[in-house]
Amino acid sequence: MKKLITLIALGTFGMFSNAFGQVTGYYPYPDSIPGCGQNTLVVYVQGGANPETGGILSIDWGDGSTGTENFTIPSTNGWLVLNVDHSYATPGVYTVQTSVYSTTAGADVDAGQTNQMTAVDPTACGYLYTGVYQTTPSYNYFNAPIDFTDVNGIVTTINNSQGAGNSYYQGLNPANAPYTVSVNDQWLATNGLTQVTADATITSFGASGSANISQYYFEVTCAVGAANPDFAVSYVWPSNFVAPLETGTLYAYVCNYACANTSDASVSIDMPAGFIPNTSSLSNATVNGTTLTFDILNLTDCEFLQIPFTFPGTTPAGTQICFDVTVSNPNDTDPSNNNESNCSFVLNSYDPNDKQVNQPTHINPAAQETLNYMIQFQNEGNYAAVNVVVKDTLDADLDLSTFKVLGTKHGVATTLNPTTRVVTFTFSNINLAPSSQDVEASKGYILYSIEENAGLPIDSEIENTAYIYFDFNPAIITNTTLNVNSTLSVNELDNETIAMYPNPAQNSVQFSGATIESVSIFDLSGKEVFVNNSVLSNSISIDHLTNGLYQAIVTTAKGTHNMKLVVKK
Repeated sequence: MKKLITLIALGTFGMFSNAFGQVTGYYPYPDSIPGCGQNTLVVYVQGGANPETGGILSIDWGDGSTGTENFTIPSTNGWLVLNVDHSYATPGVYTVQTSVYSTTAGADVDAGQTNQMTAVDPTACGYLYTGVYQTTPSYNYFNAPIDFTDVNGIVTTINNSQGAGNSYYQGLNPANAPYTVSVNDQWLATNGLTQVTADATITSFGASGSANISQYYFEVTCAVGAANPDFAVSYVWPSNFVAPLETGTLYAYVCNYACANTSDASVSIDMPAGFIPNTSSLSNATVNGTTLTFDILNLTDCEFLQIPFTFPGTTPAGTQICFDVTVSNPNDTDPSNNNESNCSFVLNSYDPNDKQVNQPTHINPAAQETLNYMIQFQNEGNYAAVNVVVKDTLDADLDLSTFKVLGTKHGVATTLNPTTRVVTFTFSNINLAPSSQDVEASKGYILYSIEENAGLPIDSEIENTAYIYFDFNPAIITNTTLNVNSTLSVNELDNETIAMYPNPAQNSVQFSGATIESVSIFDLSGKEVFVNNSVLSNSISIDHLTNGLYQAIVTTAKGTHNMKLVVKK
């Protein structure tokens, strides 16, 4: 069922300052799909300071037919959702025009809105939400092909209709039900998997095209266990390094992606000078200078690491701190995913309110990334804050339907306005103590996750800033986080493994695995600091680079590789 939303936000029209609100745009549900017998237009309407006594929604469906819907909004600043169905006689893409008339204002709200609606062929409108997952190691296969065997024994193989994150399969003729549903055998054999769960059966389809089993998940497992591990560092996040407390925490996710394999992993963490890890929960841990090493024994799936650190309380606010995590095993089958780095900034009592994001500035444009945001606040006044409100406008490139609150230090009420995209966190009666009385009791935080929109173009930017209100005081504005869908984070090759050594490096680095044509190196701000378009003997000099973390884009005859380079002299 195709769902389109007209957003009508608070506003004014001409001289009607208290009149009905104006249309600001359309907001499509992320799982919108065309229906079989009908399409549905979903219109979200936001009212103004006066009740709406007789609003009129007019629709031109684009196929020569029109219609109207009457509505009222009895309360001030109220809202409602209108669901209007329409059947198209011929499949195709139609331009739908909408307008809203406000009786309260005595005028049209705006000049009207336009959007596209797709009507599908009724012989291919049936669909099923499904997914394929593996428990050990944990993995979701969003693009696995699914076989649908109809009542006549004819098999239709369908790939995921919208890619990762929207696992629905469309293209079935409802008249040919029942269908037997299973994971494609050739795909299973190619990936060394077997289907664990039983086949599903679709007995009928609804008017919208939805199968009578609305969602069915297939579990798969390894046909043969892998002989060797495939270790990976999938996540690194330095968090809450606060100078007055002289503490902080490094979070990391280390995984073994090899099918049904249990092996020991060796982990190495390059950390800032003067930082001391708490190794009590780590196996065989040793510290040599600024390098921490330890083992993870019998790793089959993923292990979440949470390593506390102490560091000098004299560290200035805003000092950048970087951690470089590497996992290794002599028999690892894919070393390209063995390393991950991330940086953060030291906080202190003079800069207690900030916002952090777990992803690096440059994120992979070929994947639909999940961004974890942490907003931190602290009372630096001389009296307890009774109420704290945090407002955060979510970037237009973020998928509102995936928003999740992961944790807060205090009880909170959360609201998300789909029109303004503002999420509001309200801490009522928090009584946040001043830091002069109790440093720990003066702090609070919010941790939430949200996915970026699927299919964002290269170089699209996601910015985020939070506004923190203590009682009736003006807003404290945090720093602005930035993530860019950039080729700086893309590893475009699956069949070529390039090694770069030594790493960390001092004066030069060597490459192996293929003939290197060119190398570009970028600092953490995305600035290009080195380029060599004619690499000789697979080696480059880095004498001019200062200590720190860099991104190296290495080009071969087959494509490009993204690699992390640590310079330490």
